[in-house]
Amino acid sequence: MTFLQPLALFGLLLALAPIIIHLLNLLRHRTQAWAATRFLLQARKSSSRVSKLKRWLTLLFRVLALGALAFMLSRPMTGGDSLFSLSKGSPEALILVLDRSASMETRTETDPRTKREIALEAFQSFAKPWPESRLVVIDSALREPFFIDDAASVKDPSLSRYFGPTDTAADLPGTLIKAIEWLNDTGVGTAEILLASDMQASNWELDGNSDAFVRINRELKEKEDFWKLTLLQLDDTPPYNLNLAFEQVNRKPKSVEPVLNLSWKGTGSERVLFSTNTNGKPGNLEVDLSSQSTLWRPSFQLEDEPDEGWISILSPDDFCLSDNVGYLIYGATEPPKVAVRSQNPRVSLILRSASQTEDGDLADSLPAGSLDLKDLGIRRILAHQGKFDAEDDATLQRFVNSGGTLVLFPPDSPDSSGFSFLSWEAREEKKDDNFFYVNAWRKDSGLLANSSDGNRLPLDKLDIRIRRVPIQGEPIAYYSDGKPFLTSLTMGKGVIYSFSTLPLDDWSGLSNGYVLVPALQRLIEESSSSNTFIQSWACGGKETRDAILTDFESMTGGKDPSLEAGVYRVEGRLTAVNRPREENEAQFLKAGMIGGKLPGITPRIMDGENVSESTDRTEVWSFFLILCLVLLLGEAFLGQPALASKPDAQATSTNA
Repeated sequence: MTFLQPLALFGLLLALAPIIIHLLNLLRHRTQAWAATRFLLQARKSSSRVSKLKRWLTLLFRVLALGALAFMLSRPMTGGDSLFSLSKGSPEALILVLDRSASMETRTETDPRTKREIALEAFQSFAKPWPESRLVVIDSALREPFFIDDAASVKDPSLSRYFGPTDTAADLPGTLIKAIEWLNDTGVGTAEILLASDMQASNWELDGNSDAFVRINRELKEKEDFWKLTLLQLDDTPPYNLNLAFEQVNRKPKSVEPVLNLSWKGTGSERVLFSTNTNGKPGNLEVDLSSQSTLWRPSFQLEDEPDEGWISILSPDDFCLSDNVGYLIYGATEPPKVAVRSQNPRVSLILRSASQTEDGDLADSLPAGSLDLKDLGIRRILAHQGKFDAEDDATLQRFVNSGGTLVLFPPDSPDSSGFSFLSWEAREEKKDDNFFYVNAWRKDSGLLANSSDGNRLPLDKLDIRIRRVPIQGEPIAYYSDGKPFLTSLTMGKGVIYSFSTLPLDDWSGLSNGYVLVPALQRLIEESSSSNTFIQSWACGGKETRDAILTDFESMTGGKDPSLEAGVYRVEGRLTAVNRPREENEAQFLKAGMIGGKLPGITPRIMDGENVSESTDRTEVWSFFLILCLVLLLGEAFLGQPALASKPDAQATSTNA
């Protein structure tokens, strides 16, 4: 038994008051022997035992009545099926705020149920003590109140749209605010709110939702005695799980080569068999997993496939099925037009050769004169070296803002600092046999990523004698002194990559091609995929909610892009819908982190292991109220004087 107002239990001390009063009354009377009363005492001796028993029972009833009153004021809670639950004290509404994000489909080694299924069963137990309350479910996917007559309806297969699995992410603070707004709009007096979540950090965004938490805390603080919040945390992690996510899709003339990030929670190494589906044709691919994160670059041949189509990749079953599948679509495409513009003829030749097509065609060379925006309009990539006039500066900005990719190399003249949107530090040079060395770079993605067979680019073997470090942009690779070797800067719809040295022998060993060629070729592959006429959406995003004229294309999945991943045809265009990337996050919050954001209400916390004990509760103050009244009636009855006996009729006639 627990108590909502435990301080009221100090009222039990008042139960001693009748005893204290009785003892004080004894001190007020002294016994004095008197011969005239001697025979009266003997006459009443036979009835004194009954009188003494009545006095002690009266005292006991008074003590118990005050004790029952103290228990009633402390608002005790006990099991909903308890014999003490004479009055349910049902709240007007019971609300389930349900996290239906993809990560809620995780299971544990000891429980075959998913976290979502555990949450639904917990709500059934939660609602059991209050059968008269209105039942409302507000889930993170639809975020609209859904009313049910019976708590068992949450497991009805025909209502899976409202309670079933989804491939969406969740905004739990926003969903809780929806529940509070409904309570305010409908004028609900008393309510119990059960918020069930796996506590995935991306679904709470504590820092980004500070204003939402302030509002929630304020609203629930004002209704502290009427609206109660219970947080059901389902933060158990699976012992084994493998999830996949597409990093990029490289479209080639006769194949598609996606780059997938495989995140694996397991031990040792393992060879995994993936199931694939290309436009309805099944297949298999194998990959070795030897680390917690692996970049996988499978290749899908398209000789006998249409110019536009779809591919799905499915990993074997594990403890979370929602993150085992990914979808991609491809379309007809051509390699992007690549051009080179340089003040140095030697640099121009090296860059054109490194950017040549699979057929051996060198990249186009643009003249060093005025830059024509019409010439750039047909280009996707421009490798640029040197400093030109202010008009060229503005033209290059427009090129990048419209979606072009600009690869910059530093000017070789020391009097040039660069462009208005990107500049370089002063020239630095090593003497004799000393060099600048690259010792750190991104190996999992981007221009300098490891190859598909796991081999890394030999950046640490580059001998760099002269450098001009780019000032702007996010570093992708670093020198041993911490300065950037290569940076990336997003501008408008495009991106700018900036190298810190030139592919010239007196500058560096970049001209040997072991680093420069793979970097530029990967950039061409990325631009090829971005040039494809495709659509790719995150499940549950605004685009999926607004989609119309939707037909289901892929062989697996659902039929609503706002709830389930798959391949759809939206207004005539193939569209891949995948679960949001944040649902792959492995960071989970502790319940205290949420409580710290709500200091005014201190929500009740329970976990999946004690759901039945924690949810099946009800107040039993009514039992103690009735007990108090019964005891007071008993005390009043014992206090009644004895009825006088009627005189004997025969004795009366004799006396007459």
